[in-house]
Amino acid sequence: MTPEHPTTTRNRYPRAQCAVSVALCTLNGERWIEQLLDSIASQQRLPDEVVVQDDCSDDNTVVLIEEFSQHAPFEVRLEVNENRLGSTANFAAALTRCRGRFIALADQDDVWYPNKLQRLIDELELDPTVTMAFSDADLIGPEGQPLGHRLWDTRLVGRTLRKRAVVPEELFARRALTTGCTMAVRRRAVAASLPFPAALDNEAAPMRHDRWLSLVAASVGTVRALPESLLGFRVHPDQETGVLVGAQLPRALGRAATAVLSAPVDYSNQTHLARADQLEAAAERANEMGDFEEAHTLTEIANHHRARVQGEGSTAGRLRSIVEGVRAGAYGWDRLGLVAIAGDTVRSVRPGRRSKPDTGMKNGSDSL
Repeated sequence: MTPEHPTTTRNRYPRAQCAVSVALCTLNGERWIEQLLDSIASQQRLPDEVVVQDDCSDDNTVVLIEEFSQHAPFEVRLEVNENRLGSTANFAAALTRCRGRFIALADQDDVWYPNKLQRLIDELELDPTVTMAFSDADLIGPEGQPLGHRLWDTRLVGRTLRKRAVVPEELFARRALTTGCTMAVRRRAVAASLPFPAALDNEAAPMRHDRWLSLVAASVGTVRALPESLLGFRVHPDQETGVLVGAQLPRALGRAATAVLSAPVDYSNQTHLARADQLEAAAERANEMGDFEEAHTLTEIANHHRARVQGEGSTAGRLRSIVEGVRAGAYGWDRLGLVAIAGDTVRSVRPGRRSKPDTGMKNGSDSL
């Protein structure tokens, strides 16, 4: 069967036909998929459907899902792609098929705690302005053993998120804060996000589905961060997004900071132009939904990315542009903002390197 891919033009997202959907994307997940499905079946609040989009698995993943569907306490709607789409496009296909008023995203290798779905959906039901709720997670190893770390802290967002229950769109615009498996999204925000724009696939700075969803949700409504852990986030070598724990973290952060500070001009320019295109796409979606102030904020941040592109002007002119950005608060004042200021300053004074930097981080940085 051919998957229902989003088209390149904006389509009307059909009305909800049930309360809660789970969007699950799979690829060669036979080792852990049964544990995830069992944990969804053990939820205090069950979903009405689990929409599975399999990206051409060549192991027993599909067979295991079909067997589970025979006794599942909810409808399981499985579709297998004819050609491999990749993670972001696969989630877009799954979200397009979901029929729920609220949609929770799932990764094939995690374990949901029994109160996960209830807790997230409660946040969406209690306040109609909330378009997305997401939580923290406990890190677990390949065999399910606790690793003694929380997801937010390993992504260096714990301090930021615990200080505020509501996360504004400018924070999502500046860096990746969320992971898809921790979130539930109101249908209105999913509708605004689809179809995913081509700008997400820019090789210089690809934007994953979960950051795009978060950005759009915060632009057309309110996003709430729940500091409790609602699932076990499995850490293993084959996962799509890497997590660094223990002694790995400071070493990798040192490499990443060095890479940002020393990034060659052409690579830095390509990254900023890619981010600008992505933020402008989000601003367009906010405008379509009537959220004009949020669209203006995103456009301003996109303009700042374009202003950071190093041209042929004088060193003094480039430095003046950085100072203006700092005074306007365009960089932000967290650690990443300070590193960005330093990196732009270094490239303004001694531009010229041309190769892509090695950040030492899996899948590069999604935080510029």
